[in-house]
Amino acid sequence: MELLDRGAVLFIGIAVGTVLGLSLRTGGKPLRAFMDDAATPLAGASAGAGDVAAAMAPPRLDACGSAFPRSARVDAALAGGRGLHIGVFGDSFGDGVAAATEQAFRKQPRVTVHAFSHEGTGFTRYRTQDLLADARARIAAQPIDIAIISIGANDTQGLFVNGHAAPFMGQAWQDAVGGRIGDLVRLFQQRGVAVGWVGLPRMRDADFDRDIQAINAFQARVACKLGVPYADSVPLTQDRNRRFSQRLDDPVTHREYLARASDGKHMTFHGYEVISRPMTAPILALFAPASPPPAPQPGQGDHPVAPPTPKPVRAAHSVPTAKPAPRPTPSPTPSSAETPRSTPAPTGSAPSTGSPTDVPTGSSTGLSTAASHAGATQ
Repeated sequence: MELLDRGAVLFIGIAVGTVLGLSLRTGGKPLRAFMDDAATPLAGASAGAGDVAAAMAPPRLDACGSAFPRSARVDAALAGGRGLHIGVFGDSFGDGVAAATEQAFRKQPRVTVHAFSHEGTGFTRYRTQDLLADARARIAAQPIDIAIISIGANDTQGLFVNGHAAPFMGQAWQDAVGGRIGDLVRLFQQRGVAVGWVGLPRMRDADFDRDIQAINAFQARVACKLGVPYADSVPLTQDRNRRFSQRLDDPVTHREYLARASDGKHMTFHGYEVISRPMTAPILALFAPASPPPAPQPGQGDHPVAPPTPKPVRAAHSVPTAKPAPRPTPSPTPSSAETPRSTPAPTGSAPSTGSPTDVPTGSSTGLSTAASHAGATQ
């Protein structure tokens, strides 16, 4: 009996040690090692600093998917007067984006939004949910014209590829996840569906945020290569110091609002509305009334009229040029019998034609003095 008790204690100790070891290697979720291909590998599972840093530099996305939301199906629907169908795919973030997208088109009867997202799914969890097979079945039952994708919060982990461990953000991981993203996007594009991607927000936990930003950058690069526009949610979900904040300013109303859920990961409904606008706004623009042509200006016709020659304008504070004072007439030369008479100097000047403010102070005095001096010297 004592031997059995010791064996039981030893077995329990081994089991506890195994669970603790798996917890440390799987982010506190040891059952993932046995449930699906999303398990973080038992060795070398964490991404090295170089792997994460290499994924942190998204490309310039100015030219990626510039035609969104136009596509073959969208153009056909608009030309034929048919309503548009939007399918939203993803995980729990896809759920939020779907709800916000539906709200954005609540007053547009020609648009129907379908929530095709699944909570807890990801590109590293295909044993739980094969995203490609699910999307294929969804659009076969309900054809769509536009697909919006928001996913990735459950993919901050390694996976097994052909029985080999693929650490998070390692090359094997990027090849596997990038391939699955490409398969999903091409499924839509081959059917003439326009595709847009909504990125993940800033996160409260520093370590989790680092991994999420690596995923954002990776997804942005893959989306760009596939010609898919990527809406970066990070600038919309951080404060002025580029940090996580529960409350933020709405970039449209400029009013503060509660943006984040209490878990520090998900958004509030208002928050999902904000990060969905880069996708919903161009779709709404498809239904905006056409602007009327500008009215012709008066006088414009087949023969343009030359503009009138502007008249010279006198400066408001110009000083008129003063007329020179009259030269005094010299007196005739007196005879010897006559007493010489002196000629009085002129005491006035030419009158000013301007207003009193047009002539600087003392100008009359100056002119009179100059005239007197001229008469005295002649």
